[in-house]
Amino acid sequence: MRRSRLLMACALALAACSGGEGRELAPYYDPLGYFTVDLPTANALVVAPPRPAQDGPSLLTGVLAQPPAPSPAPQGRLSAFDLTQVEPPDQTVYQILAVTTDGFADLEEMGLYFITGNPAIDVQADEPIRIDGDPGRLLVADVVEARRVTAGVAVAMTLGQEGTGFLIVAVFPAGRWEAERADLERVLASFRGQVPPGLETFPVTRGV
Repeated sequence: MRRSRLLMACALALAACSGGEGRELAPYYDPLGYFTVDLPTANALVVAPPRPAQDGPSLLTGVLAQPPAPSPAPQGRLSAFDLTQVEPPDQTVYQILAVTTDGFADLEEMGLYFITGNPAIDVQADEPIRIDGDPGRLLVADVVEARRVTAGVAVAMTLGQEGTGFLIVAVFPAGRWEAERADLERVLASFRGQVPPGLETFPVTRGV
């Protein structure tokens, strides 16, 4: 699993606009049974299938939750998605990933691999947290392209248990972390690992 895939949503051209804090959330159940988490009900979901890696952590499962884009306008294809949009009222994207973590000695190594080792990431805050009872880390950063901050990103991560860890990511317009924090905390508080498979509460599009 290439580390750049974690921040694929950061390739979106996120302009500063009205956010969607105070979003209505509802449970999402990972179809492979790795986790359940509350996500915005208005968002469209794309399920990420497992991706074994020859070098580095493997992606076990994941989901991308993105706001609907009204009146798409033709633009160039971005990353693995065609996410063209015309000023949607909410531009915050959530991504939840289950990954193998047995190759990391600690959260510092995990953070270096996924976040801090990326030269486009300028970390603004680093806080210890707990995710479903396990020790975790919350990194908040600016995404910098051509010396310009193009987006903000908050990544909560945990090594989890028995070699299965998790990343909970929010990508939002630059400068909106304080407005977005409360909703991300609600998402984090709802997160639980290892739930029965086969439970889905959203219509999803499989495959990334």
